[in-house]
Amino acid sequence: MIFLHNDLVTLEAALYVAGRPLNLQELAEVIGKAESTTKQLLEDLEFKYQERGGALEIVVLPNDRYVLQLRPELTSRVGKLIPGGLLSFGTLQTLVYIALKQPILQSDLVFQRGTHVYDYVKELEEKKFIAAVPEGRSKVLTTTPLFSDYFGLDSDMIRMKAQLSFKMKKILEGSSDAESRPRAASD
Repeated sequence: MIFLHNDLVTLEAALYVAGRPLNLQELAEVIGKAESTTKQLLEDLEFKYQERGGALEIVVLPNDRYVLQLRPELTSRVGKLIPGGLLSFGTLQTLVYIALKQPILQSDLVFQRGTHVYDYVKELEEKKFIAAVPEGRSKVLTTTPLFSDYFGLDSDMIRMKAQLSFKMKKILEGSSDAESRPRAASD
């Protein structure tokens, strides 16, 4: 039993330090166990996180990949604490817009959101969250597999859009709950 506990702790540590999705084979190699045993341990670990209801969750991605991440509904409340911030609010809004409307012409994006999005698009391309393919005088913008992996979304565009809509709803509900909560006298 102690070995299984050590394996759970090691899997948790691997997911934490990787900061990216890891596949079943990588995780099995880390603990030196068969993939079937590793998969069962990961299911147990995922259940423990769900049962605890804390700030983190383990998400199972397509192709037997796993990631440890912040629950989406907490992003709006603690995202500003990320050192240097991965993406500014405007960049993140632009990324979500592209993800939901993709494929979208950059010229249409600029028309809808304004010329300031050129900088956001450049940043998103540099971070490899979107791809931009020239088409005429504009570019066709789409998200990349890194976007899906990083945000724990399906790579299938239809399912990804549904997941993203659901996550955005949870984030917005979490942010409105926080705003409507009474503040303590010391706040």
